[in-house]
Amino acid sequence: MRNKFALVLGLAITWLGCSKEIFEQPVRDTKFPQAYKSDHTLGLKINSIIQEYSKKGLPGISVAIADGEGVWEGAAGYARIEDNQPMSNGGVHAGGSVSKIYTATAIMMLHEQQKLQLDRSIDNYLPRHIAGKIKGAGNITVRMLLSHRSGIPDYIADDNFRLHWFNDLSQRWDLEKILKFVNRRNYLEPDAAYQYSNTNYVLLSLIIEHVGQRQEGEWMSDNVFHPNGLKYTFYKNSKDFLDGFAMPNFYMDRFGDGRLQNVSLPTRVEIYSEYGDGGLVATSLDFVSFMQSLTKHKIIGSKSLEIMSTPTKESEYGLGLDLFNYGKKLQFGHQGAVFGGSSLLLYFKEQELALFIAANCDATLVGGKTLHLFHEMKNRICELVAAVSS
Repeated sequence: MRNKFALVLGLAITWLGCSKEIFEQPVRDTKFPQAYKSDHTLGLKINSIIQEYSKKGLPGISVAIADGEGVWEGAAGYARIEDNQPMSNGGVHAGGSVSKIYTATAIMMLHEQQKLQLDRSIDNYLPRHIAGKIKGAGNITVRMLLSHRSGIPDYIADDNFRLHWFNDLSQRWDLEKILKFVNRRNYLEPDAAYQYSNTNYVLLSLIIEHVGQRQEGEWMSDNVFHPNGLKYTFYKNSKDFLDGFAMPNFYMDRFGDGRLQNVSLPTRVEIYSEYGDGGLVATSLDFVSFMQSLTKHKIIGSKSLEIMSTPTKESEYGLGLDLFNYGKKLQFGHQGAVFGGSSLLLYFKEQELALFIAANCDATLVGGKTLHLFHEMKNRICELVAAVSS
């Protein structure tokens, strides 16, 4: 979920000089192997690509697809490079901003249930003590949050927030800290412009919880995950829920030259701290299974999905879905990033195919080798899929 993070590189370098044992994390034994078609035609071609990019320098890669031929999952490289633990199928991966698709879907569910209206102001759906801390809440609608047109500043982009985070990488942040740093920055006029802000999706999480009258993690499990067979999708299940299964270690290309620094601890702190802006994790096959359920209208109706996937003015962003055009064809989904990881969940409309890609290295913070390799690999896979005849 990280945007324009290079400004804090100097701070990052300071704390990265600490002992590496602070950052490394064990890879748990608990994996969730799921059945897949090992001889999937497209999967075999994708596998050759990810093996190639593992050899070029990406630490670990996981990919899954789901289409009319079946589901396929593949992995390459290492879950933990310090002792050559391989990346393997059945592990759990960070969604980063891919989480926003799930959050937006939940809001559309509540909309379909007539529990909220997209064009009513957010002060109708937030707890009073929260709404009172958002400037102009009475003029900001739910739709504006979903489409990043609210004018509310992005807490992640605040230099003071980042200083606070880097000052103690083991300390999780909470809602009070998020709102404190948001209000240090200038708001735009509601609906004046598209401005990507993670704060929008934190507030949408609070709306889900307030309107749904449940803890958000419980609501998501009972209404989105379990009814759609997503047994290996996790979001705020418990205080230390990431300890319950195998996740790879996470890495940063500190100098932009391919030398990788283990940043697993701060990455896990980030996942724990985030809300619907980036706190969801799942197996690769669960990610594509969710997208298949969404696009087959098993979660929300076709009209709601059309609203989500229609771009708003002055952007290629709809309501929780970004539009792509690989092969000059329509795809929608979301890219994601955590401090030491990158992801993409995409639906290819013509091919009726869902694709998930994850790598355990950051592709947004530092320009250089791993950033170039991840995006080059991602683009090759997406162009390959887009070229498949429907």
